Amino acid sequence: MHTVRPEPATHAPARSYPLYAAGFVTAFGAHSIAAGLGGLTEAGGGSLLTLGLLLAVYDGAEVLLKPVFGALADRIGPRPVLLGGLLAFAAASVAFVVAGTPALVGVVRFGQGAAAAAFSPAAGALVARLAPGAGTAARSAGTGPGRGSATRSVRCWAAC
Repeated sequence: MHTVRPEPATHAPARSYPLYAAGFVTAFGAHSIAAGLGGLTEAGGGSLLTLGLLLAVYDGAEVLLKPVFGALADRIGPRPVLLGGLLAFAAASVAFVVAGTPALVGVVRFGQGAAAAAFSPAAGALVARLAPGAGTAARSAGTGPGRGSATRSVRCWAAC
């Protein structure tokens, strides 16, 4: 029996660095700050409810704003949206260092969620472009021509 193996995708490795950064930021940035929230709310006399709200504001911002940034990525292209989201996430993460009250931390977490909402659909669109034979498979996954990152964002938003 003869099996046909798909050829590996050919792309410039340097062009993939923003995608690697998006994965790192998602895995490390948001969760490292979330891990520090317990100490902040405990030291400030906060409650478990305060901690829960500070954790949830990130996800709330991401869910609400993902369709907006998905549509923006469809309009201007995913790369500038991805890079802008990464820069905004870095700025919000640095702002966490100076945010001393739960209210300011909530604003910072909202900023992180908004930035994640920007780079998440953009990264998905760029990863879809890296897939070998992206024509038929991408269209069936909803990532090909005619189905932009805004469509994927709305699907994700509706599923949440």
